[in-house]
Amino acid sequence: MVDPRTPVIVGVGQVNGGHGATEPIDLVVTAVEHAIADAGAPIPLDLVALTKIGTQRYRNAPALVGARLGQPDVRTLQANHGGQTSQVILCHLAAEIAQGRIDAAVLAGGELGTAIRSGRLVADLGTPSDDANAGGDVPYPDDALGDDLYQWMCHPHEAALGIAEPIQMYPVMDTALGAALGRTRDEHVHAISQLWARMSQVAVTNEHAVDRRGYDAAEIATASTRNRYVGYPYTKLMNSDQFVDQAAAIVLCSAEVATALNIAPDRWVFPWAGVTANEAFVSERRNLHESRALAGAARRLEAMVDRPLKDFELVDLYACFPFAVQAQANALALSPDADVSLTGGMRFAGGPWNNYGTHMLANLVTRLRDAPGSMAVCSTNGGLASRFCVAAYSGRPSPGGFRFLPSPLVDPGPRRRLETEPTGLGRIEGYTVLHGRDNTPSHAVAACILADGARAWARLNDDADLQELLAVDPIGRSVSFAPAGARLDDH
Repeated sequence: MVDPRTPVIVGVGQVNGGHGATEPIDLVVTAVEHAIADAGAPIPLDLVALTKIGTQRYRNAPALVGARLGQPDVRTLQANHGGQTSQVILCHLAAEIAQGRIDAAVLAGGELGTAIRSGRLVADLGTPSDDANAGGDVPYPDDALGDDLYQWMCHPHEAALGIAEPIQMYPVMDTALGAALGRTRDEHVHAISQLWARMSQVAVTNEHAVDRRGYDAAEIATASTRNRYVGYPYTKLMNSDQFVDQAAAIVLCSAEVATALNIAPDRWVFPWAGVTANEAFVSERRNLHESRALAGAARRLEAMVDRPLKDFELVDLYACFPFAVQAQANALALSPDADVSLTGGMRFAGGPWNNYGTHMLANLVTRLRDAPGSMAVCSTNGGLASRFCVAAYSGRPSPGGFRFLPSPLVDPGPRRRLETEPTGLGRIEGYTVLHGRDNTPSHAVAACILADGARAWARLNDDADLQELLAVDPIGRSVSFAPAGARLDDH
């Protein structure tokens, strides 16, 4: 007998392609309608919750969705930026249902990325301002989730140096990971290319994916006119594709409501438990190649569900860049050969800004309906491997009911001191060489460890240094810091 307050996912919907949409909300509403149709019953919603839409500024996008659904007075929740937020919202809604505060809700989000590429829409990269009201006289959301991206994504010193973008930081962390694993540069590039080829093959089987062509590891790793380096060793095919038109939605309600609406139990999927984790700024992490906060969250989740995550039948890890997938897999103690995606990654399935996680959840629900006795784990990631939410699901209810730890776990260990005015020599622990659209190197970014153990950032601009970085693996190489700038050390 299922407790009537048990939260259950009863409907999922996805949209791929613009379908004549003039703004992102058009696609979001369509995805919600698909999710309600998937549930097989009209569901009176208590709450509409949206991930942050990045391709148009709205004051209260959830209210606009509610109005279009014929429920203009529905309670609203708006998340701020962050790839982790889809699953944080879902866990929050599940907890609200379990505690009797709401009976039914929808999580949704979507983007019209092609309109950003064409210049027809202007991206919203910050918190809403008072004049943000692209839908008439709409009030602010009833509830907000998360804080401004720029408060937690990058350290002020990283921002001042111009090295805070994901296309810079992720390859730096990935080269550090290769060294920590004892791989040569060629071995590590081969490994991440193989990982991304597996992502591509998953996307081939995903009917909602943007790019279902299928790529092999050699194509992904090899730079060309169509696949230039972005931040070496990452080629374009290793970077997320954000210029997509996609939306997804998840409908969940109490078991009591699902029963009253005659939604067949074989459509139900049960959230079991969720845990959040926050990492320090990249500059302050003890080691660039790992997430100790997420590792702690994974162990907590295993205790909550009484099962090792490595034994789960289904896994979907947030896949913006290769490093993020590897860091999550390591933190969750998964086998290196484990299948770690049900969706296909943000390059191949599509990278709709903050809403990729909702697509992950929709695919996870579909798979669990086909194998209801299985357990699934989903891990979502925000920022620069900065914030995470990891959660467990099944087609059968949890014996202990749904559990959520909304207060994030943090790295319990010591942090690195960041030296903002380095002098002398530092040893390279991770690096990337940034390239322009013509595939020529423009500059390099290197994280360096100083003699006293502090971390310092080097921006290398000399052409000879850039060519040397590309020719020979520079991990462990010395960098000389001087007022005139940083250079590779000759000694």
